[in-house]
Amino acid sequence: MFTMRQKIFISSGVVVALLLVIVFALLYLKQKNNNSNVDNSATSIIGQNVADSNNQNTIFNPINNQDIGKPDGTPEELFVKQMARFFVERFFTYSNQNNNVNIKELQDSVTVNMRGWMNSQFQKQDALYSGVTTNVLSSKLTNFDKTSGLANVVLEIKQVFSKEVNSIVEQDSKQKTVQVNFKLVNNEWKVDGVWDVNN
Repeated sequence: MFTMRQKIFISSGVVVALLLVIVFALLYLKQKNNNSNVDNSATSIIGQNVADSNNQNTIFNPINNQDIGKPDGTPEELFVKQMARFFVERFFTYSNQNNNVNIKELQDSVTVNMRGWMNSQFQKQDALYSGVTTNVLSSKLTNFDKTSGLANVVLEIKQVFSKEVNSIVEQDSKQKTVQVNFKLVNNEWKVDGVWDVNN
């Protein structure tokens, strides 16, 4: 009926087909288990942060057993704080080789009076590098009055001063406190002044 060669060919084909069925079945089961694990983990992640009914400003995260504090203030107050942080870090980070971009980029976020003062702060460009990098360490909203349209934020900052001397960049750092004053102009908070609190 079948030759030996045909019997070997058919037997080999059946064995390969069975192996493929087993491999695909294992892959299918593994994929199904992975999907169910993802679904289970997704289900367990939802609702992980639990609000503390005794303290509405705290959320508990059971994954790492940490309390997460909600930021204090309304969204508008938080916006003013964040804007103060951005303004100080951008305005006080500059070099004598950046074409005063730190001032030019902030023109739309300040009042007319503040813009005039800022334009008097342009740095002279030079081939020998000197510059300042500013980072905000903390910020606190000390006044926010939408009725009068005035707000103040006090920030602790760290500044690193760099200067090229004999092809070597020397650095010095200091910390100080600055205050950013805001004014509400056409229902938009604008920076109206920045002051060194220590002076």
